[in-house]
Amino acid sequence: MHAAIVTPNLHGGGAEAIARQWIAELQAQGHTITVYAYGRRQPSVELPGEVVSHRLASRGGPLRPALMPGWLRARIREDKPDVVLSLMTFSNVITLFALKRGRANPVPLMVSEHNVQALQRVNVRRRDRLTVWIARRLYRYASGALAVSHPVAAELVSAFRVPADRVFVVPNPVVASRTAGDLSFELPAELHLALVGRLAKQKRPHLFLEVLSELAKRGVSVRASVIGDGPLRQSTEQEAARLGLNVSFLGWREPWWEAASDVDCLLLTANAEGLANVLVEAAAAGIPSVASSRALGVADAIVPGITGQLAPSDTPQAYADAVLDASALELRSEINLGAWLDRFSSAQSTATLLAALEAIR
Repeated sequence: MHAAIVTPNLHGGGAEAIARQWIAELQAQGHTITVYAYGRRQPSVELPGEVVSHRLASRGGPLRPALMPGWLRARIREDKPDVVLSLMTFSNVITLFALKRGRANPVPLMVSEHNVQALQRVNVRRRDRLTVWIARRLYRYASGALAVSHPVAAELVSAFRVPADRVFVVPNPVVASRTAGDLSFELPAELHLALVGRLAKQKRPHLFLEVLSELAKRGVSVRASVIGDGPLRQSTEQEAARLGLNVSFLGWREPWWEAASDVDCLLLTANAEGLANVLVEAAAAGIPSVASSRALGVADAIVPGITGQLAPSDTPQAYADAVLDASALELRSEINLGAWLDRFSSAQSTATLLAALEAIR
């Protein structure tokens, strides 16, 4: 893949440091990287030798911002990247203008946000607030929007009106990568998955069945327990039978984890959640869990790599990958989750509630 990255410059910390990490990793994996740096000041930065960098000349005075979209458009037409990634709000806006989003354009654009802009209003200048105002009206025309955290993703959906299926949560590369040997694991011969909750549109039980089918295609002997009831139960049972899947429909059980004591992974396929209590309950019962990163609220209920995994998108393939990763976790014996689970205890929750109430008295 040939990826073009739009950024003011590559010097310094924050988003610039993140850009350098992504550039080095992508280049090491064999991808072609082109950088478009438009900042007036361009301190020297060491990049891998194969990375091509284009810099906008330091001219234009007060009209310089007006020159940027034309310069970017010309460069992109000449270089013909497969995809463009813009970093930070101003970069996003000028790149959207450059590619004339809203009209047919062959180059996909991924904008990115690194802050919760609603909280930044008191910290920024009037000019920056204008940039955010424009961004709120343009981001929806991007091919995708990258968020570095789930609160940022939630704001992109709610305030910037980016469709949730075009938002991707990509954590910042902060620590060194582990070796391939550290990450390897064997494909399990069999898995027992559980779906817990109301069988309704929000929970997407049919997607749960698609994930089972995907795992079966990969050679995993998979069975499932569905613990819950609702308007989609009958159609879900019929679809499971049509697909030839081994699924037991148990109705609602209280507590549900006692009916799923031998489950390898809890799979939540909901498209939206405020928190999803079942994910915390699963961790307390020693059951790894998987949910969609795009459900947003689940980010407070799963500790990725510790209590489960977040699927980066809503495809059966992405869920299946996350299930295989999560099922390899050892919640029962290796990790003490007590301090984290205490956050969700009745005593701690009530103490936090009281503190909030006292704060507004």
